[in-house]
Amino acid sequence: MMTDLPYHHDWKPQFETSIGLQVKWFGRWGDRDWSVEPSRLASDLMCFFYLEDGLCNAMVNGVHIALVPGELLVLRGGDVFSLTQEPGQSQSHLSACLSLSRDNDANVLLKHAYQRTYKIEDRNAYEQRFSKVLEALETESRWRNLHASSAIFGWLAELQEALSPDLVEEPGNPKTVHHVLSAQEWIQQRAGEDISIAEWSAACGLNVDYFSRLFKAHTGTSPKAWLVETRLQRAARMLAHKGRTVEEVAESCGFNCPFHFSRSFKRRFGLPPASYGSVRQVRGFVDG
Repeated sequence: MMTDLPYHHDWKPQFETSIGLQVKWFGRWGDRDWSVEPSRLASDLMCFFYLEDGLCNAMVNGVHIALVPGELLVLRGGDVFSLTQEPGQSQSHLSACLSLSRDNDANVLLKHAYQRTYKIEDRNAYEQRFSKVLEALETESRWRNLHASSAIFGWLAELQEALSPDLVEEPGNPKTVHHVLSAQEWIQQRAGEDISIAEWSAACGLNVDYFSRLFKAHTGTSPKAWLVETRLQRAARMLAHKGRTVEEVAESCGFNCPFHFSRSFKRRFGLPPASYGSVRQVRGFVDG
């Protein structure tokens, strides 16, 4: 009498994963007069911007960064950024924006402490690996998804090896990147109110010192600088459409003193808020 035999696939899997990949964009772009107007990266995304040729100026959370070929700029969820090239010069860049989810984590890449910029040592290898992803994305094969996934994970694995970012989150600790993202959402809803950093940190259930360190670790800037930048960007959008006085805009954006607002606005954008509405083409401004 034959006894029941174990199924061959009852063996323990050698490898398995529940990681989910979502790519927002992945490509090579750039030409003369190319720019990205001030924008905020969605909270669950990471963006890797590599300058292939030419010169590029980035503004990230109010900090100016001049990029040269071979440098990689890292943007993380919540960052406010804009990109412009040197006038009259062409440039090309390789840009990828994606999330890598696992279980309840919207993007496990956000658990790592990346530097803001990196110098890619082997430019040729990086550009070739990126080009392979572009080729896989353009293929018309019925197995396109497998080819593209393989190429993207290969590119990402090599990039992670090169950058070697440290983990910034301990398992089971909720006061991490998601806590910071919640803090950003909370303050954005109250950008027009006169709220101190102490009140902001208290609303998040943290003391000021720890909140400030945590916030800067995940955004690259202090809570105060981030809040001021958020309010100034909101003011720029409001001033782009006439109908409100400078005093009204200042109050709506959380500035109690119009003089302080005007000085901060001019320092950030290069001209006083009273002149902004009449200027349609000023590099680095929100227009529309």
